[in-house]
Parts: sequence; structure tokens; C-alpha cells
Amino acid sequence: MTSLPRHLSCQLVRYCANWQFYWSVCAVLALTALFAVLDVQTISSTVSITANGTVQSHDALDPNLAHIVSDAMLASPYQTSIILIPIIVALIVAAGFRSGDERQLRLLYNRPYPFAVSDVLATVLYCIAVSLLSSLLNAAILVVMLNPALRPMFLTATVITTPLRVMAFAVVMGLIGYIAALSTKRDVPSLAVLLLVVSLSGVLKVVHADMVLPTIGGKSFAFGRDDEAGEFPVAASAIVMTCWLVAVFTAAVMVRSRLFLKSKV
Repeated sequence: MTSLPRHLSCQLVRYCANWQFYWSVCAVLALTALFAVLDVQTISSTVSITANGTVQSHDALDPNLAHIVSDAMLASPYQTSIILIPIIVALIVAAGFRSGDERQLRLLYNRPYPFAVSDVLATVLYCIAVSLLSSLLNAAILVVMLNPALRPMFLTATVITTPLRVMAFAVVMGLIGYIAALSTKRDVPSLAVLLLVVSLSGVLKVVHADMVLPTIGGKSFAFGRDDEAGEFPVAASAIVMTCWLVAVFTAAVMVRSRLFLKSKV
């Protein structure tokens, strides 16, 4: 009987053997770098250094320098995590059906649940790795390009924990893309499902239920603070994200295992 770690290592090797894995990482890092440079330009235009070396912000929306640095640390990796990562995961999974890899996997594995869990875990690790690389690249660009007077603000707890919070969003959105691709087995339909999920925020807002969505209810968790009225506190927002993590992981395993069983019939 093949153990779960054995299954997982096989799925990770399969990920790394896919050329789409490498171009997707390059695409995420390229856009991260672009967004980071734009953030640096925006911050530089709103921050000035006085004659006595004091840093001042001219941002009318939020003059707090700690918030400005924290938001810059979050912005680029967060955007790539909720937009690019689910699209890339959906494309990689759909490509497996198109290339015939899925048929070969059905011949190699006899037990659906260890295979399903390992495949989902491999996707989770991919999302975590890409989001971590994105966060590290973004942080490096900000530290190098921003005014040295702002560097001490990178040592705050909110800034340091930003990559961990981004990982949570990357996993949730990546698994949503995973489920969409498994359900449709095609590129374009899976992307349409992702767009439908994103558009739900507008529909649910009408009935005041949009806070259940990860990108809305998890906003305070993402920023590490709740600034606006009507937002969930950080703790409640973290609970929303935890529920989403459990829900999408469970749903992904169930959909994957059912698809495996159906193919065996």
C-alpha cells in the first residue's frame, strides 16, 4: 500500500515536470515586480523627508506611514494571489485532461482518497510556494527602492506576517480554480466559473451577504487591521478565512475523489 507521502511526492514531481509550472511562476514574479515598482513610485510621490530627517506622508486617505508600508507589502502579492494563481491552477489542471495525463493517473492509482488528498495537497503547496516567492520578491524590491528612512517600518509584526496572510488567500483562491477546472475539465469554462465566483460579490452585496466571501469578509485579515466601518474585526475575518480554507480543501478532495471513482466505473 502506497503511503500518503509517497503519493504527495509523486504529485509534486508531476507538477515540476509540467512546463506550465515554470512559466506560471515566471508570470507571477514578473507581474509582482511590475506592481511593486508602481507601488514604489506611488509611495515616493506621497512621502517626503524634512530637513531634520523626519518622514512625512502627504496621502490624504491614510497619512499613517506604517499603514502605507504595510499596504505596499500586501498589495502586489495579494493581487497576484487572488487573480493569477487561481487562473494558473485552473489552466494546469485542465491541461492534464487535455493531454491525457488524467487517463494515465487512473491506471496508476487504485485508491481514490489518498490520491485525491495528495493531489490537493500538491496544489496547496504550489499556491504557498508561488505566493511566498511573490511576497519575498515584493519585499526585496520595496526595501531596495524605497527611502532608507522607511526601512525600520518593515520590522513591524503586521508587515512580517503579511506573507502568511497572503498564503491563505492564495490557497483559497487556488483551490477554487482547482475545483472549477475539475468540474468543467476545460480551460475556458473553468475561467468562466472563476469569473462567476468573483461576480458573486456584487450579487451578494444586494442581500448584505457579501461578507461571507473571502475577498470581502477576509479584508481585515488581509490588511491586518479593520479601518472602515462595517468591516469584520481582524479576529472574525480570520475565522472567515479559516472556514474557507477548510471548506475548499474538503470540497476539492471530494470532487477529485468522485471524479476518480466515476472514471473507474
